[in-house]
Amino acid sequence: MVSEPELQDVLVQYHRYLDESGFSQVTIRNYVGDVRHFASWLARSRKESVLESKSQDIQDYSSELITAKARHPSTVNRRLQSIRKFYRYALQMGLVRDDPSLGVKLFPQPKSQARKGLSASEIERLLDAVRQGPPRLAKRDYAIVQLMLQTGIRVGELTRLRLSDVLLSKEKGVLKIRGQGASQDRDVPLNASVRRAIGVYLEERPTSIDDHLFLSRKGNPLSVRAAQRLINTYAQAAGLERVSTYTLRQTCGQHMLKDTGDLSLVARFMGHKRLETAIKYVLPRRDDLTEVAEKSSLNVY
Repeated sequence: MVSEPELQDVLVQYHRYLDESGFSQVTIRNYVGDVRHFASWLARSRKESVLESKSQDIQDYSSELITAKARHPSTVNRRLQSIRKFYRYALQMGLVRDDPSLGVKLFPQPKSQARKGLSASEIERLLDAVRQGPPRLAKRDYAIVQLMLQTGIRVGELTRLRLSDVLLSKEKGVLKIRGQGASQDRDVPLNASVRRAIGVYLEERPTSIDDHLFLSRKGNPLSVRAAQRLINTYAQAAGLERVSTYTLRQTCGQHMLKDTGDLSLVARFMGHKRLETAIKYVLPRRDDLTEVAEKSSLNVY
């Protein structure tokens, strides 16, 4: 049995590991807090300690949360994902022999829920799932996900990108996005996160006569379907339901609107010709659409 002081030492080391891995302090608090919650439940239930628990313990814990505690499936899934991440770390550090979370399934989300953009914690979970992906493709896929989240690029625009469309320097970067017509082309600034992700990918991008930015395993241009499948695969690994390339574009627009409060700026950044189209992307509910239309800076008489 692992004593309380020993567990505290493990969690302190885990906190340091997450910090050194680049996670935000909010995300770290959530990850560590969820593990502490699970450890407290184990102690109250007179079960094994965190480093000695079995898959059935985790299953019992999640079942109690979803029934007796009446937690929402998304909340329970978040805690299960935190537990999974902790056990991956524990296995890597040699603290456990096996990962008891592998056989535990996430709870399905109610289909009636309207999918909006991802929250900050969901973004972290998605990016973490990409980091844990196949080593050969992880840097490419991480660049793709970051690019879609940070620029709101359409999946078709993404797959048409050429090497010459990316202009990078240490201080700034610009992406030349080519739409279906010349009037839809636009230049989008790249923030530090995207510049870093693309730069890392370019360092190991396979040599090819094809100048598309993103290539498949075989060195061919990445297809729209492959990009869509890629996002879906990582979303499932992160325990996120009904996430698509559209969701990432929507996420970008919603977070930009929250940060700037300027709907016309969001529309221009995302390549929308009409303000009404941008409203539908960033505020899918009718009530929100009405509210923003009333507050729009274009609402003048």
